[in-house]
Amino acid sequence: MTRFLATLPATSGSLLLFPLIFLAASPVFAQEEEPPAVEWSGEAEVGASVFFGASDQTTVAVALGLDRKGPRFQLENDLSYLYGEASNDVGETFVNKRFWSVGSNLDYRGFTWVNPYIFANALSSLEKAIKIRYSGGAGAKLTALDSEETKLSFAVAILGERTVERSPENGDSEILARWAGEADFRHAFSGGRTVFEAKGVYSPVFDERDNFTATAESSIAFKLNDIISLKLSVVDNYDSRAEDRGALDNNDGRVLFSVLSSF
Repeated sequence: MTRFLATLPATSGSLLLFPLIFLAASPVFAQEEEPPAVEWSGEAEVGASVFFGASDQTTVAVALGLDRKGPRFQLENDLSYLYGEASNDVGETFVNKRFWSVGSNLDYRGFTWVNPYIFANALSSLEKAIKIRYSGGAGAKLTALDSEETKLSFAVAILGERTVERSPENGDSEILARWAGEADFRHAFSGGRTVFEAKGVYSPVFDERDNFTATAESSIAFKLNDIISLKLSVVDNYDSRAEDRGALDNNDGRVLFSVLSSF
């Protein structure tokens, strides 16, 4: 009887420790079961370019981007608008640039190297004599490099496209099927305060190799602080059918100095 009473408190004390240990460990298990947090990020950009000489040219551009990154999917949304005026030899001012675009891109990020994505875009361009152009499709992206300093990726996609010409009367509508190849490069240096980016896109029609669009973009941004950056960008767009629609040239380019805000 005495032996039984002597061992009972020790056993009871051990049993009382189990709830305390479980309560202490439960926050750790709860944290491990919580899904990764969704990250939101955005950028706002305002840019301009002014040229003087035989003809004065002024261009103003604004752009907005909003991204949502989850454990498996990343959604990118972009909106941009550009407006430009020029003057001729007699001093008359006219609109020589008016462009807007909106687009969304959804990436699946579940694999290591190659991931599928879908996208949809719409744009309008005075320079290319496009009243409106819709496009959408799907593709696969190969991530060749992915570090804090350097990112390099290649993508191939198939898309459908509908273009309505800009004309005084109702413009003709054209529906095409294209494939597109894209390369993206990004490198940060000087401790991440300077960022260089380059992008190239080539998109021909499946059965017409001479009917294609191409875009080349490059930029360098200098961070003033964690939010504000100064950016210099060069963009060159080529559309092999622009002159056939009434545009002055198939090629159109611009140089912009801008202020970039990240949030």
